[in-house]
Amino acid sequence: RFLISTTMLRAILPSAVATTKRHAERKILRVDPNELFNIITDVDKYSQFLPLCTHSKILRRSDCGTTFDATLTVGLPPLLSEDYVSRVKVDEDAMTVNAKSIRSQKFDSLRSSWRLRKVPSGGGGTANGDDDRNSSEADAQSKSPNKMWCDVEFEVEMTVSDPIIVATLDKVLQGVAGNQMEAFRRRCAEISPQRHESSPQ
Repeated sequence: RFLISTTMLRAILPSAVATTKRHAERKILRVDPNELFNIITDVDKYSQFLPLCTHSKILRRSDCGTTFDATLTVGLPPLLSEDYVSRVKVDEDAMTVNAKSIRSQKFDSLRSSWRLRKVPSGGGGTANGDDDRNSSEADAQSKSPNKMWCDVEFEVEMTVSDPIIVATLDKVLQGVAGNQMEAFRRRCAEISPQRHESSPQ
């Protein structure tokens, strides 16, 4: 069985200029918006539930508490494994979280942003107008009409020069965005299962 190492792949693939790709997801999630916001900003626990994240730790916080630096280890060993540091800015009133890499070997730049909005349960739909509710969820909503759901926008943008990453960048970003959204939804369900009994698994 013949195995190709990443060093061999880089020798075979043509050199790549810096390439930037962006992918965005928007969905209505049947989760408490404040709870989701707290989970997004609790970077220390990312490695407990995020796919492909094996280490996560907040390194330092600003005096005002709205900015912090965090280190994460992500990837698909042995093809790709990266330790990088991001600077994260949090706005609790606007319910936004923006992160930008400040130290990385494989990523020229990595940015991500979350924007959360509270919406009445059953209202708003997804970006394409469908909130994917089934009949049991509609019944649950009718029993708790004041419950809030969360309109979630997540965007990730990556700039890389590594030819291996460039070759798969579109699929990688699409997978990252979709998997991130689902992982955070599941985390909410794990923390407060009684609130998410009607959410699809």
